[in-house]
Parts: sequence; C-alpha cells; structure tokens
Amino acid sequence: MSDEGLLQNEQFLRIKKLNAAENKRRSIIVDEDDYDDSLGPAEDSPLENVNEVSLPEGVVAQANLIPEGDTEGDMTIQETEEIEDCERPAVVVTGKKDETPEHLSDAGFTIHLKQLHGKEKLRFRRDSNQKISFFGDVAFDFRPSILDGAISEQIRTKFEGPTLEKQLREIKKNARALTKDQIVIESDVLTPNFSGFYVLFWLAVALTCVKVCVNYYIEHDGDLSDSEILKFMTTDLITVAWVDFLMYLNTYFVLLIHWLCKHNYIRWSSTGFTLVSIYELGFVGFYMFLTENVLKLHWVAKIFLFLHSLVLLMKMHSFAFFNGYLWNISDELKFSKNALAKSKETAKPEIIETLKRSRDFCTFELESQSKKEPFPQNINFKNYFMYTMFPTLVYQIEYPRTKRVRWDYVFEKLCAIFGTIFVMMVLAQSYMYPLAIKAITIRDSPWTTLADRLKKWSFILVDYIPAFIAMYLLTFYLIWDAILNCIAELTRFGDRYFYGDWWNCVSWDEFSRIWNVPVHKFLLRHVYHSSMSALQLNKNQATLMTFFLSAIVHELAMYVLFKRLRVYLFFFQMNQLPLVALSNSRFLKKRTVIGNIVFWIGICTGPSMLCSLYLTI
Repeated sequence: MSDEGLLQNEQFLRIKKLNAAENKRRSIIVDEDDYDDSLGPAEDSPLENVNEVSLPEGVVAQANLIPEGDTEGDMTIQETEEIEDCERPAVVVTGKKDETPEHLSDAGFTIHLKQLHGKEKLRFRRDSNQKISFFGDVAFDFRPSILDGAISEQIRTKFEGPTLEKQLREIKKNARALTKDQIVIESDVLTPNFSGFYVLFWLAVALTCVKVCVNYYIEHDGDLSDSEILKFMTTDLITVAWVDFLMYLNTYFVLLIHWLCKHNYIRWSSTGFTLVSIYELGFVGFYMFLTENVLKLHWVAKIFLFLHSLVLLMKMHSFAFFNGYLWNISDELKFSKNALAKSKETAKPEIIETLKRSRDFCTFELESQSKKEPFPQNINFKNYFMYTMFPTLVYQIEYPRTKRVRWDYVFEKLCAIFGTIFVMMVLAQSYMYPLAIKAITIRDSPWTTLADRLKKWSFILVDYIPAFIAMYLLTFYLIWDAILNCIAELTRFGDRYFYGDWWNCVSWDEFSRIWNVPVHKFLLRHVYHSSMSALQLNKNQATLMTFFLSAIVHELAMYVLFKRLRVYLFFFQMNQLPLVALSNSRFLKKRTVIGNIVFWIGICTGPSMLCSLYLTI
C-alpha cells in the first residue's frame, strides 16, 4: 500500500490518533524526569500506557513473517502502567479476526513496528538499557511466617528460661571505665523473651475449653451429641469432600486450553482467551447453585465450598493469563526474527534496531521465567499439579523450595489445626450460637417500634463483641498460620510470608495489603493492574475498582451464609476508602497510636455489628 493510500486509510488514521503523543498517559507514580535508574528490575519502574491496536492475523501470515501453522497468537498486546509497590501488571491480550488482510497488509506491518518502538521505553531502562520483566510485580523469596520467626521458632530452638538476669550480669562484668555508681545499661542492648506468655495464652485457652466442655457435659446429662455446631461440622462430610474434589478437577480445564495452544490446535489470543473467560464466569455460580438448590447443604458446608471455589478460581485465572501473556511474547519473537531475516538488507536502520530490541526483549522475557523448565515446557500436568498444591494464588513457573520436609513441624501444625478447630467449635457452641438463636427470635418477632428493635439489637451487639474478637483471632491463626504453613511445609514451599504484622496497622490501606498477602498479590496483579490496562483507569480509579470487586465478593459470601441480600458488608467494605483518606490526613498521619486504636476499634466491633445486622434486620 502506498504512503498516500495509507494516509487515507481510516483504520490507520484512527490508530495514528490513538498513538499520538498527547494521547499517551504518563506514569501514575512518577514522571519520567524523576525516574531513578538505580532501581532494580522489580523496583519502581514507571510505565507509560500504550494504547491498544489490533493487528489482524492475516497481516503477518500474508507477509510470511511467521511460518504457517506456527502462530499461537495475534500480535495484539495491550500493556499497562506501573503502580506503587509493583512494576508489571498482567497484560490483557485481545485479537480481532474479522478484518481482511488485503486492506491492511502494509499498514498492519507499519503499525506493528510503531507498537514495538513504543514499547521500548517500557522494556528497557533509559540509561543502562537493562531489560525489565513484566512479571516484576510479585516476588517470592525464602521468608518465614511472622509467628514462627518471632515466637514458635524461638520456643523450639532458643528458649532457655529467664535470660535478662544473665544479660545484666554479663554487661556489668564487661563494663569498662565506669564507677560503681554510674553503670548505665542501654535498653536496646537487652533482648527480652516473651515465650512464656505465649505458653500461658494457649494454656489459658485450653483450660477455658475444658471448663466449658465440663459445664456442657453436666447440663446435657453427659450427651455431647446434642451440640448443634458438632452436627453442622459432621453432616454430609462425604458429599462435601466429593464436591470439593470435583471442583479441583474442574480447574484442569485451563491446563487443557493451554495444552491445545501448545500443540497448535487453538490460539490463545482468540479461542483460548474466550473459552477461559466464559468458564471462569460460570465456575463459582455453578457450584453456588449446586450446593444451595440441588444438594441443599447446611451453611457450614456452603460457605466452605464457596470460599474454596474462589481460591480455585484465582489459581485458574493466574495460570491462564500468565501463560497467555507468554504466548503473545512468543508470537512477537517469531515475528521479529522473521522480519529481521526478510528485511535485513532493505529496511531502514531504525526499523532493524526496533526489531532487534523486540527480539532481545522477548528472548529475555521467555528465558527469565525459568532456566529448568522454559516456556512452554511448563505447560504440563506435573507443573500445574504442583502449582495447585502450593499455598499461593499467583502463578509462576518456579518458586523457592526448601530441601526437606520437617515432619516434626508438620505434626506441630496439624495439632494446631485440629486444636484450634476444637476451640472454635467450643466458642461457637457456648457463646455465639445462643446469641444467634436470640437474634433470629427477635427478627421473627412482631415489629414494635424502631427504638425497641434498635435497643435489642444493641444488646446483642455488645454480647457478641468478646466472642467475635476471639473467633476473629482464632480464624486468622487457623488459616494464615497453621493451615498455610502446614501446606507449605508438606510441599517444601519456601516463601512463608502469608501475612504481615497487621495488628500494628494505623490505616485500613495497610491492613488490606498485609493481613492476607496471597490474596493481595492476586488482586494487585490480576485486578488492580488489569483494570488499569483493560479499562484505561488511573491509580485512584483502579483502587476503587479493586475495592468494589472485593466488596461484591464479600457480600456474596454473606448471601451464601445468611441467605439474605442486605449489602451491609458491601457498605462497610467501600467505607474503608474514606477511612483510608482520614488516616492519611494531617491530623492522624503522625499520630500512629491513635490510628492503631481506631483500627482495633473497627476490628473489634465490625464483625459483631455485621453478624447482628444480618441476623436481626
């Protein structure tokens, strides 16, 4: 196609307008002039958005730039901006197959070269030309969990009884040039150990459970089978196990899709992407319908299966779209290599340079994911099976692995799992279930006045608070410390950083990042980044989108649990955004103790308030 014809082509003019300098969005974190080139490949590399331009598959085929039968995906790649803490979002891939290549053969090739040139500032550091991987947003390393590192490991390996007296004697013995009345001991020299309080806490919990169980045994004439919570926990166990296993098997659909892409039966950019998207939309809804309307399971089984279906959905999504991005990188590499081979002698130097840099980056991107199992060799049963066993929701080909399984540690965590479940059952049966029955009775009673209803609701709220504080802490310990660490040890998964020190939070944005690190990593890559890419959102809009989606999922969990759509939890979730702004205000920003008090007030009252609202109003 001639230059004159190209300038008259509507498709080309539209693309030219989209790629004009004034239409490109700057980084939402730093300006290019403020960019620090000293940062590593996974630290604060600002990205500039490249607008989406579709390259029809026929353009490349007609130009013979990719051998026939060896094209897994289109050259359409939509990249995203960088945001704080993470550098590379998941890449949204699209493709159009309904345009005829005859009309866009020359134009398509030119457009694609412009795309490649525009991506260079996203892929190479300005001064050093160091390549930047798109998967630098989430990192895994050898890290222990906080409770293990600070308490459990100390008790297991270093607990020797009182140590401060020994430290004081040692300091006095080594003191120099001090008179006998002037010995000053710096407090930061001493290393106190609070392991005894940890032992006392669990001993107090155990003795309290013994007391409650004895009282229940006496009140029910020695018949423990009357426990409603015990009945919930032991009913339909076989059915729940089979449904859970079926859900797990269903996740292998994404492996099948990529296996078909690997063997050139389908293309990810069109067929694979569409099939996986439709499948994910129906996955959770199908099992919600199955457990509620077909199997008619009780609430404990339904909420367990619902939450596990969300975990499996996130695992499927991460595996599918990680490999989907690499299919497009692989296509681009083939395109650039073949274009170089065909136009080495005739093309302009700047075109050759663009193709070479594209080739070099794609080679780096593919090779940097794994040395032992390079893409697409990772698309196999063993790799996917191990990924589904690992306690993570973000896929990558390799993870840090420990050398052996510590079976004594596994036994310790198994005891913690079953012991904590027992404590939670005792707590629920003795302190929470009676209040729930009382709340339901109030809800079903004839309506009197609003003041009377609010008065009764407030009494239930106050009664609920102590029990819910204990239940909240036990649930956290059970899932994020006992269960995840047990799974990590059995699979030799090296990164045990499943939570941060969320109890020290002074704002809700900190809490949302560190109280559930696996989910935070998933939302960061596959919701926050992807919403910026696919929907062209800025930082604040992407944050709102992430909170909105999270609030919907939490409200859906409440619907499964209570069979009532009241959007109370949705409101409280979205209310975190103004609370974040408040905590970052000039008044609270430096008053960290007040911020932590406000945080704990929310943690202590929030769950109790929500449960009483859903049960009574």
